[in-house]
Amino acid sequence: MATNPFDEAAARWDDNAHRVRLMGAIGEAILREAAPAPQCSVLDYGCGTGLVGLYLLPHVRDVTGADSSQGMLDVLAGKIAQGRLATMRTLRLNLEHEPPPAARQWDLITVGMAMHHIADVDKVLAAFRAMLRPGGRLCVADLDTEPGTFHGGPMAQSVPHHGFDRREMKDRLTRLGFTDPRDVTVVRFPKPVDGGGEQVFSIFLITATAGTPARES
Repeated sequence: MATNPFDEAAARWDDNAHRVRLMGAIGEAILREAAPAPQCSVLDYGCGTGLVGLYLLPHVRDVTGADSSQGMLDVLAGKIAQGRLATMRTLRLNLEHEPPPAARQWDLITVGMAMHHIADVDKVLAAFRAMLRPGGRLCVADLDTEPGTFHGGPMAQSVPHHGFDRREMKDRLTRLGFTDPRDVTVVRFPKPVDGGGEQVFSIFLITATAGTPARES
C-alpha cells in the first residue's frame, strides 16, 4: 500500500508558521466574502490539521473537518479534544473514490489549498453541489496558475495541477450547476524554490452558490 505523504507530514504540519498564516488569511477571506451566518453548518474539505475550519468555528454553528489523510485527522482530533470543541468533528472522506455522505447537507463547503492535489476536479465539485443545500455556498481557495515550482522535491511530480486559471475555474463551476462565481486575491507571497532564489505566488478565493438541483425524470 502506498504511503500517504500527508500522514507522514501531519505531526509537523503546523510547525510552518508561514503556512499557518496563509491558512488564517484564507479563513479571514472566507468570513469576509461568504459571510456565513451563525447557524451555518460547514464542511471543510481537505482540512488537514484544521487550520481553516478552526478559524471559522467561532463564527458558525458547527464545522466538520474532512480529509483523506488519517494522520491529519488525528492531529485535528487532538486539537478538538484539547480544546473541548463540541461543535467540531472529523470525517475521513475522499470524494474522488467515495460517494458523497448520504443524508447530509451543508450550508457552506470550504476547500483551502487542497484542490490542486485532486486529480478529478469535476467529480469533486459535482459532489460538493450535491452535498450543499440549495443556496449553500462553496469557497475554493487555491494557487493561481504557476509553473510547477510551488511544491519542491518528489511532491512536485505528483501534484495533478500547478494552480488554476480563475476564469476557467469559474466557468467549470457554472457548468456544474453553481451560480454567481466571484474571485478575489487573498494574498501574494514570495517563497524559496528549488534551484535557489524566490518566486512570488498568489492565492485566490472563488465563492459560488449552489443552484437548485434538477428534478429527476
